[in-house]
Amino acid sequence: MPNKRNNAGFGMIEVVAAFLLLSLSLGVLLAGLTVGLRNSGRASGAGLALLYAQSLLAETGVTGPLRDDLSSGRTTGGFIWRREINRLPEAGRSPVAIFTVSISVTPPDNGAPVRIVTRRLSDNLSTDEDHP
Repeated sequence: MPNKRNNAGFGMIEVVAAFLLLSLSLGVLLAGLTVGLRNSGRASGAGLALLYAQSLLAETGVTGPLRDDLSSGRTTGGFIWRREINRLPEAGRSPVAIFTVSISVTPPDNGAPVRIVTRRLSDNLSTDEDHP
């Protein structure tokens, strides 16, 4: 007569194997979540850096006349910014001046800096004092 006790339920090795597989799966899942959260934080910092750069660009030439300038600073949130304005040399006398504006903002977590480079026109003839 066969023994019915051997066929009932899971054995100890099967239970241990199931727990091992579960713990490995949870470890991989948590590692993936950690990487995702870290990248989300960096993306958030880069987005704020871009907003600061756009803000600096918007005030360039509005709060004062365009002229060759190099300025930098730190925001209250810890972002480090740098703005460089350079007048392009032109051929002959022109009533407008062309400037290259370069703005870079680095997030507080030392992530990759966000950089915006554009050209601006200025009809402010006082810039001719700087460049005869």
